[in-house]
Amino acid sequence: MRILVNGLLSLDSGKTSFSLSLIRLFYQVGVKLFPLKPVAGHNAWYSFNTLLRSEELGILAGNDALKYFDETKYDIRKINPFAVLFVPIDLEKLNYNVSLYNMIMEYGYPYLIRISDCNSNTDTYLVNSSAESYVPKPLLRFISNLALKFHAKPSDRLREVIDMSPQLADSCVVNIIRTNPDVIIESYNDSASPTYYSTDVDYVFIVSPAKAFLIKGEEFKRVMSLFSIPPWNVRVSSLIKYLKIERSFEIDIGERVAKEEILDVIFKS
Repeated sequence: MRILVNGLLSLDSGKTSFSLSLIRLFYQVGVKLFPLKPVAGHNAWYSFNTLLRSEELGILAGNDALKYFDETKYDIRKINPFAVLFVPIDLEKLNYNVSLYNMIMEYGYPYLIRISDCNSNTDTYLVNSSAESYVPKPLLRFISNLALKFHAKPSDRLREVIDMSPQLADSCVVNIIRTNPDVIIESYNDSASPTYYSTDVDYVFIVSPAKAFLIKGEEFKRVMSLFSIPPWNVRVSSLIKYLKIERSFEIDIGERVAKEEILDVIFKS
């Protein structure tokens, strides 16, 4: 069984919490879902604990990947083959250009990238060669040590590499799907799908605060075929109006737990 979870909102849809509850729900009936977060980014300033965990585990990992790892103990590089560490920049070093500062902060300033090869279990790290000019010194001292630990290669092409992330991560998606019968894939932001191969699923859940909407995989693929742009550039908010919603499910406040009725619907369909 292949399940894709995407979000209606660009932030705080609740995809990871919902996916974790699905993993626990299916485990109760003997189905072990392998969690896949093909592409993920996190910010060093807002998620400093991830830096400590990354140093401890010997691999760059963000909040979502760590949650899936803690839940399942599967290899993080297979859970999340493409990881980006973003950092804040120093306004003073931009000569107090607040407009430029806000734009950079909105899109994120990439510092460190991990690209994992799931076939050979190897990692490639790239570090922003311009970071010293813009990153606040207290943070730079810590993250530069992390880059040294991972033997990261300096590069001025991090943004280009991020643009290629869906293609770079897709080989891992193929590998995991071929070797695991039951997989749950989480997209990022409000992208319809994180990679090309991630669209080849049996069920899709669109998650929003308090509600999750179930779509059959065939229906999802049919509608996705109407778009000429890559699936990661298709916004769920643009997609949902064309989809036939099979069922909607309420999500409990606080715990964001998937309802057991989901099992009834899926195993009876």
